Amino acid sequence: MSLQDELKARALALVSQQMANWVVEIQRNIATHQADLVRSLDVLQETVARYDERIDEAAIGRAMDEVVAQQPPVNNGPGSEQLRASLLEIDKGSSLSEVLTHLVTQSASQIERAAMFIVKGQSAIGWYGRGFDQPELIKQLNIALNADTVFRIVQNSRHALRGHITHSPGTAQALARLGGNPQGLLAVPLILRDKLSAILYCDSQEEEVSAGTAALIEILVLYAAKTIDVLSLAPKPTTGSGTAPSMVAPAPGRITSGSTIERAAAIRAAAPAAVAPPEDESSATMMFRGAGGAARPAAAAPAPAPAPRAAAPPVSPEEQKAHEDAKRFARLVVSEIKLYNEQKVLDGRRQKNIYEALKDDVERGRQMYSDRVPAQIRDNTNYFYDELVRILAGGDASALGPI
Repeated sequence: MSLQDELKARALALVSQQMANWVVEIQRNIATHQADLVRSLDVLQETVARYDERIDEAAIGRAMDEVVAQQPPVNNGPGSEQLRASLLEIDKGSSLSEVLTHLVTQSASQIERAAMFIVKGQSAIGWYGRGFDQPELIKQLNIALNADTVFRIVQNSRHALRGHITHSPGTAQALARLGGNPQGLLAVPLILRDKLSAILYCDSQEEEVSAGTAALIEILVLYAAKTIDVLSLAPKPTTGSGTAPSMVAPAPGRITSGSTIERAAAIRAAAPAAVAPPEDESSATMMFRGAGGAARPAAAAPAPAPAPRAAAPPVSPEEQKAHEDAKRFARLVVSEIKLYNEQKVLDGRRQKNIYEALKDDVERGRQMYSDRVPAQIRDNTNYFYDELVRILAGGDASALGPI
């Protein structure tokens, strides 16, 4: 081996030996540092644990209580007592118009303004309102259901809508004549026999209608709908005429919280002896069905005014109840005719032509009455005609005109 090769081999051997020694030393240093790091982490963990022990939980609790105490009270909406009181008021209604009037009144007791709009064809027609500076303006409103308003949304969805007036410029424009400065609004559908029959509109100067208030009003609307359904089968006794809101004067304290259930039980018990079960197209709420209803049946040939009948002989309690049911049903049907045609009724009284102006409605109501009342009662009484005179003609038979 040459001298050069020997020097090269020796140098490589020395370098390799030194590098091996360095690797061992580096590994030893790494192990030392790792051990130091673990010890440092253990010390740090113990220090943090000691800090946890120093936390004054009582002081934190007192600080949180102070913050909560400084917050304004949260309004979670009306309570169960308010709901119960409102349901009892609605339950006092003995006719369609009375129930709706009580519904609007009780809704307005929970929110600043409330108004009922009857759905007729493709329009929502103002009927009655509370809380407005000029409530009589409600009856002048006729809102197209295809217009961009909350009424169209409710009609399409058949669900309640809660929002802000700025989200529906069309609604603000349609209701502008009512004045005020509404912000939060609520619209609730009233469904009768699976048909949208009316929409309850409510608004407030608050930024929104609270969820609790909205829920209570929705419950009131649902209860009113069920009450109307029960009335269509067995209306409650009443001394009033079941006419428009301004004429309503229900006697206080007549109804208990269980009266609707009791009336429903009475319907089932009396069905065979009193009046026949209603058909879908001949129910007492037929004239209050909302958009999309069937076309009116052809009017029957006008019948001559019935002659006074001789006094009937004494009847059994079952027969007496059947007579009372027939009277109530006649009253309900005729009161609904007036509900939809108040102006025509007023004009007809002055012009002595109520029957001519309302012939289709009267004959349809007469057919409903005939379908529901047993022949032995219908043929021996004038209950339907009596209600036409009392409710439509205001007690003056001549105001009906030729029949």
